[in-house]
Amino acid sequence: MPVMDEFKEEREALKHGTLKQKWQYFLDYYKWFVIVGVLILIFAGSFLYQLITRKERAIFAALVNAYELEPAAAYPETFAEYAGIDLEEYDVFFDSSMYLDSSNLAAVDENTMATTQKLMVYIAAREIDILVASESTINSYAYNETFHDLRTILSAEQIKKYEPYFYYMDQEVADARNEADVTGEDYVSVPDYPSPRNPEAMENPIPVGIYLDAAEGLLENYYFSDDAVILSVPANTPHSENAVKFIDFIFQ
Repeated sequence: MPVMDEFKEEREALKHGTLKQKWQYFLDYYKWFVIVGVLILIFAGSFLYQLITRKERAIFAALVNAYELEPAAAYPETFAEYAGIDLEEYDVFFDSSMYLDSSNLAAVDENTMATTQKLMVYIAAREIDILVASESTINSYAYNETFHDLRTILSAEQIKKYEPYFYYMDQEVADARNEADVTGEDYVSVPDYPSPRNPEAMENPIPVGIYLDAAEGLLENYYFSDDAVILSVPANTPHSENAVKFIDFIFQ
């Protein structure tokens, strides 16, 4: 008997069947279609909910080699209030999960490698608005021209206030190192990093960071394992205004 004729006979017999028979017929023929359909609806609903309710990020601060102290739990909310950021619409995110071996940036331990890769991806994707890290870490990024010249985003009053804490890179040294990268020149002839606190000894000093020695607001909430930490603002941040507000916030 053809399959369609057999199917018609089953459907005709089912019309006069018991409730149990009808339920069994449903399980035999439609159960998996319904289950798959429900799962698709759940997934689609979840995706749409996340898409609709997802908040734009107002600021993302990457705090390298930092450990949260007890008050840090409320720190993002405190900053949001200071900066006038509505947390119903925007996210404020401080990431203190990253670790780098500052004594040896060539280290191959798992945490250092993971953090190095994460920072590279986040900075390239314009995700990071504030980077707080050790002098050696900031050096490696500063001399690849990663950060803002702070004179371009700070007011004259702010420059005067924070100038005693500026971290400087020497553009002449950066150019020499970039030239060595292009030509394949041996780094033996390339100048070493000059002292970041001594712009007078540089050919072309540019302030691209701020030492956080006096940033009590931040140091009361996070402990940094490095002796000296510096705050820098990536040049490609889409939230430079909030980054500047954060600088004022931690030095108040």
